[in-house]
Amino acid sequence: MAAVVDTYLKWPASRKTLLWVGFTVLVGLGYYFLGFQPRLQELRGLEDRYERLGRELRENQAIADNLPRVKEEVRHLDEKLAEALQKLPNREEIPDLLQTISDLGKDSGLEFLLFKPGGSQPKDFYAEVPLEMQVLGRYHDVAVFFDKVGRLPRIVTIVSSEFGNPKPEAGGVKLTVSCRAVTYKFLEPGEKAAADKKRKKKGGRR
Repeated sequence: MAAVVDTYLKWPASRKTLLWVGFTVLVGLGYYFLGFQPRLQELRGLEDRYERLGRELRENQAIADNLPRVKEEVRHLDEKLAEALQKLPNREEIPDLLQTISDLGKDSGLEFLLFKPGGSQPKDFYAEVPLEMQVLGRYHDVAVFFDKVGRLPRIVTIVSSEFGNPKPEAGGVKLTVSCRAVTYKFLEPGEKAAADKKRKKKGGRR
């Protein structure tokens, strides 16, 4: 060790300076690769995580700010659905509804020549119930009847009508009107399951 020190002391100043510069560079490189660079990568990772968490926080905050409005929209849609379902009669109400339609026609001054309910046609959570009618009466009375049907609390739609065979009478010209109405009924769980099974079976035969 003493020989090394003596040799170092005998070196010229330029060589000593070069040695210390090289030593300083080595120390600097060692610090950079072993100490600074890992810390820098860790810092960048923390910055990326910070930005990601910031974005998530802003997104969650936006969701939280919109939550009352979304809840209100869901409540409004639930009310609309409940209101719509109230307009769909169930199986037990269909006969009463058909009787109401018949009574409205008679009260409007019409004579029924045909009143024929058809079989229900399942769709999704409801089924269509067609009704074939043929009435005799004045045009005004038919229009009044159609208007009354359209004002029923339950959904009943006149989908087609055909006027013909005008007959002049004392009270005015009477027409024979053939029309098709459709009402809708709510499918109960058992009915819906049976309808789905029937529809799948029918589709399988294709």
